[in-house]
Amino acid sequence: MSELKTLKGYLSQVPATLLELFGISYPTDIIPKPVESIVNMYKGIERISINLLDNFGLFEITYFKPSFMITNSEAMLLLSTKNPYTLGVLHQIMYGGFQVEPNGFHLLKYMNNNGKKTCFVARQKDLERYAEGTTSIPKETDMATWIESAKAINKYDLSWMHYLDFENLHKQQQRLRQQTPEDLIEKLINRTDKWLISNYKQLRQNSLMIIMGDHGRSKMNFEYSGKIAQWREASVPIAIFLRK
Repeated sequence: MSELKTLKGYLSQVPATLLELFGISYPTDIIPKPVESIVNMYKGIERISINLLDNFGLFEITYFKPSFMITNSEAMLLLSTKNPYTLGVLHQIMYGGFQVEPNGFHLLKYMNNNGKKTCFVARQKDLERYAEGTTSIPKETDMATWIESAKAINKYDLSWMHYLDFENLHKQQQRLRQQTPEDLIEKLINRTDKWLISNYKQLRQNSLMIIMGDHGRSKMNFEYSGKIAQWREASVPIAIFLRK
C-alpha cells in the first residue's frame, strides 16, 4: 500500500474525468472539472471497465488487503462526498452531483451521444433508475454479473458492473445468525478480487480497469471497536486504477 500513488478528489469529479480520458469535452457549465492527475496518467486509453463494489472503501482495502487489487493497482483516488452510500454514489457519478434537472446531464447518455458504446450490468431496479437508455443487462447475483462481464469488457468502450451481493446475503445471515457483517464483507471482497483477475487478463491492451467502492445501501452497525472502529468510521469511497 505504501507504494500505491494516492490522490484526492471529489466523487462529483468522476464523470468529467471519465469523459476526458476518452477525449470527450465535458460540459464545463454543468459538471465539476476532472481530476487532472488521473487524466494525465491515463488519457488516450481505448476502453474502461468499471467495477463498483458495495461496502468497499479506504478502510476495507487497507484492512483486508485484497491481493490482486493491491498488487496491480497503479493509483488510488480517495473520493470525498457527503453521501458515500450506494444510491448517492451512483447518482453523483451519473449526474455529476445531486441535481438531475434542469441541467439534464447523464454520464452514460452523454457518452452514447458522443460516439461511445456503453453498457450497465446491475440489478433491475438500479437499471430502471440510472441506465437512461444505455445498453442494460439485468443480473440478480454477483456471479451472474461476473459471468456477463466477460462478454462486455471488450465489446463496449465503457462497461459498468455493479457487485452488491452483500445486501441480500446479510439479510439472510441475520435470520440464520451465521456470521458477522464484517466476516461477510471480507469474504465478498476476497471473492470479487479473485474474479477480477480473470477480467484483467481478458482485457485487451490499452484498457483501464477501475475498481470503485461505496458504503453500501445503508449505514451498518459493525462490531469493530477502538481505533479500528474509528478508522472504519472515517473511511471514504475510493477508485483504484489498473492499466492493461
